[in-house]
Amino acid sequence: MSEFEYLNNLSMGQYLPIRSFIHQRDPRAKLIAAALLVFSLTFANLLTGVGVGLIAVLLLLIFSKIPARYALRSLLTPLPLLVFLAVLQIFITPHATGAEPIVRILGIEIFPEGFLSAILLLMKFLGLITLFSILSASISTLELIHGLDLLLKPLKKFGIHTGAAAMTVQIVFRFVPFLAISAERIAKAQVSRGAEWGSGRMNLVKKVRQIVPLLVPLFSSSLRQAETLADAMLARGYESSHARTSILEFSFTWVDAGFLLGSGIAALMIVFPII
Repeated sequence: MSEFEYLNNLSMGQYLPIRSFIHQRDPRAKLIAAALLVFSLTFANLLTGVGVGLIAVLLLLIFSKIPARYALRSLLTPLPLLVFLAVLQIFITPHATGAEPIVRILGIEIFPEGFLSAILLLMKFLGLITLFSILSASISTLELIHGLDLLLKPLKKFGIHTGAAAMTVQIVFRFVPFLAISAERIAKAQVSRGAEWGSGRMNLVKKVRQIVPLLVPLFSSSLRQAETLADAMLARGYESSHARTSILEFSFTWVDAGFLLGSGIAALMIVFPII
């Protein structure tokens, strides 16, 4: 039944209460640092820059004391799609006129530009997915809400209620594990009624036909859960325009400033590598 345990292959959206250097940082510093690294990795177009980004993510993984196996677990689900996109990059990436292919397979020529583009894509997704896993495992729900609220606080001077935006981001971030649990239940229910699931070797068409019946009830179940959550919040008197207080007092220290400065330098080195 391992093919139904979707939550075991998902680490994004789950918080790990570990006492580490990253966990002890101010939520504003963690959110800004993550945003800088995400944007720099996304727009980096040189292999050396993305390599610097992977080193920065590895350092975050070490200082957060999160097990590497746990952080990389989220790669298992999108891995087939990532490999497909990487292979596609090999053939669609333009190459210089007159360039010599590095290999010819059955009349198909593979050029260095396409191969490097595929490697670049895989490295980017490896860094981004691992970074999101580290962020979700090192920032609690309380820290996420109040960190976003503090960062968006200047917008309140313009009459923009930032509480709803912070709450929306938090719900989306923590809703991922519930989707995995719902998908697991639906798949097991369909198999118990005679549906074929993961039996034998299947081609792409059969896999798509297998997933489509899962998406419809999953979408319907997600809407019901969202409606239930909205009713529960209204029953408890939630109001986004009211000022929220926290049982914890967050203070931005010099250590947080140094951590943020290091993240900013890493982001610059990713976009504008020296080598």
